[in-house]
Amino acid sequence: MITVELINVWVYYGDKSVLKGISAKFTPGVHVILGRNGAGKTTLLRAIARLVEFRGEIIVMGKSIKGLKRRDLVKLVGYCWQNPYYGFIEATVRDEIRATLDTLRLPGNWEVVKLLVSEELMERDPFTLSGGEAKRVSMASILIADQPIWLLDDPFMFLDKSGVDSILRLVEYGRSRGKTIIATMHEVFYASLLKPDTYIILDQGVISSSGEWQSLSDDVLEKAGILPRGEICASICTSRGIRL
Repeated sequence: MITVELINVWVYYGDKSVLKGISAKFTPGVHVILGRNGAGKTTLLRAIARLVEFRGEIIVMGKSIKGLKRRDLVKLVGYCWQNPYYGFIEATVRDEIRATLDTLRLPGNWEVVKLLVSEELMERDPFTLSGGEAKRVSMASILIADQPIWLLDDPFMFLDKSGVDSILRLVEYGRSRGKTIIATMHEVFYASLLKPDTYIILDQGVISSSGEWQSLSDDVLEKAGILPRGEICASICTSRGIRL
């Protein structure tokens, strides 16, 4: 079942085209969008969430997003911001998480929150959180709505090992419940941790390569300006004093 489809999507910032005729289809599962900085990854997710103006068509769960009310689209698509502090408005983490449910009038899925946020953070002011804590709270406050489609913009940014582990558990939980999860990043190492089903590589606003994750080669990564797997392994081993 196709849950998200982009048909000849263009996005302009002023006179500059950031996305250039993007067409893609996504089904339930985990999908990564790779590309160097400025390739258009974040813009693509923002287009699906209808947070930027675009030309072309985007279909979500069989409906054109151009014809959906904002409240209805937010119930279908959960867009997790790259900057975790964006959108914090409440005095406590608990109130921040509940705000989404109050706005959408939904019971919410608190299992998502348990995967991301410890109880000890619930009474904290969101603006006093570390970057990693804020990242997890921000994601929990959005995905508690239990949308069928999750858009994760650079989900590992700011996170330490425990934070990375929480994201991996979240993604596996979403996969087990039939979510369509689309994540952007520029490091193939983190992408590999997600065990994705498919990949798309964006380069200067166009899709330079796409397919099943197992088919992605280092040559394709290098051509798109992405550090290939071999160099990542060498870098990690060198930093840890391991001889290759």
